[in-house]
Amino acid sequence: MRKIIYLICVLTSICILSGCGSKSITIKFGGDTETVVESKDESETEEESNIAEMSAVQETVAEVTQSAPLQETQPQTAAVTQAQVLTTLYVVNCNESITLRVSDSTNAKEIRQIPLGAAVSFMENAANGFYKVSYNGSTGYALASYLSVDPYDHYVASTTSSTVWAGKVVRCNEYITLRRIPSTKGEEITKIPLGSIVTVYSGAENGFYYINYDGMEGYALAVYIDAY
Repeated sequence: MRKIIYLICVLTSICILSGCGSKSITIKFGGDTETVVESKDESETEEESNIAEMSAVQETVAEVTQSAPLQETQPQTAAVTQAQVLTTLYVVNCNESITLRVSDSTNAKEIRQIPLGAAVSFMENAANGFYKVSYNGSTGYALASYLSVDPYDHYVASTTSSTVWAGKVVRCNEYITLRRIPSTKGEEITKIPLGSIVTVYSGAENGFYYINYDGMEGYALAVYIDAY
């Protein structure tokens, strides 16, 4: 009986000191040996179970990763091209052409000539009375005073001129062309047959007369019109 009581006391002390973990304890009483196995508590058993499950999940993930490695895809960025909105201007109020230059100065190097009536793309305002424009693939600077949104700007002749007179179409093969501006590049209004009578309103401008033919007004080359 004393042996049993002593054994209980020893076990109680061991539980207090070790936190009642799972242990195998051997106790000797004289020549006798007693082995006591203390079972694991529920919390430790549950913790070990969770650790085992986590290890299994990690092993599964590792196997999947090795068998089918993930491919990183980079987001595709769509190239957005912003269209530049340009205003169309027309060359006006000159004899034959204006000069496109490399900078906004009348002393700047010439790039090319832009004929009367030609359309250019306005890009921005510039200094010294110039516009930055683009014409047939060339970009440069041209005097703003010769550019207008109206292709017929500055070409309105007075029909009440004191120099009004009757003219006749001569020296051509079949006809001459009536145009909206005094330029061979100007838009065609109609054809005027050889021998036709026209009303001439103004003197020659850039080699053209401002005339009336069959109720239509415009410009025709003066060299083909004589007084009637």
